[in-house]
Amino acid sequence: MPTLGEKTRLRSVESAAKMSKNGGMAYVFATGLTFIGRQTVVSLSIMLLFCYQNPSLPKVLKTITDMKLKTFLFLLLSALMLVPTARAQQQTELRRSLIPFVFNEFKEAKVLQPFGRFVKANANILLKNGALCYTEGNKIMQAYTQNILGVEFDSVKYLKVDSAMGRVVYTKGYNHLLCVTTVDMKKYNEETYGGDNLPYFQIDELNVFLELERDVRDSDKGLPLQDKYYFSIMGQVIPANETSFKKYVRPEMKEAFNNLMHDKFWSWRDEKSLIQLFEYIQ
Repeated sequence: MPTLGEKTRLRSVESAAKMSKNGGMAYVFATGLTFIGRQTVVSLSIMLLFCYQNPSLPKVLKTITDMKLKTFLFLLLSALMLVPTARAQQQTELRRSLIPFVFNEFKEAKVLQPFGRFVKANANILLKNGALCYTEGNKIMQAYTQNILGVEFDSVKYLKVDSAMGRVVYTKGYNHLLCVTTVDMKKYNEETYGGDNLPYFQIDELNVFLELERDVRDSDKGLPLQDKYYFSIMGQVIPANETSFKKYVRPEMKEAFNNLMHDKFWSWRDEKSLIQLFEYIQ
């Protein structure tokens, strides 16, 4: 929503447009700007252009705007292109899956347990909640994770984040960046007009395992996915956000960390940005 100051500038732009000789076109152009950032530099540039078209305004103001139209438009368009730049790092491309699991098929995996132990299972990761699942006969079951640390699928490793499995994105020493990929239920419900029940997610009476049907979602779009990032710092798993992470920043790096938080090209939702943070902790 625009601030009070931005609303005042926009009203000024619209008023100036109505006074100009080409008021109709200018008014539409000025009104259109209300949807793309409302930056001060843009509003000022538009006002200068409209003022130049009005012969009743002071000569000195007309002199300021006395430039080639092409040059002016180039500068204006350049300013407009800067508007979405600061937001670009916060936007992520929506990914989808036509199946309710991470992998197309259940595959042999090494389920990691405390004290270096492990068991092998035919496993997969459920996208509804990021849970570890395995096959038992002709059923698909959700694993009870109290004594599970993680799971390895060939070269892809997952570590436990609460009851979900987070893919290890980056490792430095004993610290890890984890990514939990799940179905974006809010987006899914919006697309299917309500209801949070997917036909293949059914919790059994024991509330320990999850039995699933093998039907694949029949949709051209597929299930909308979302990524949530976490840090595992010396075995402590925390969400990837400033409040949680700054507690682990080294004292000599606090000022540099604060400067990074003001970098508009850095984002808590970008893997490359998050990897940079390993330089700030022990």
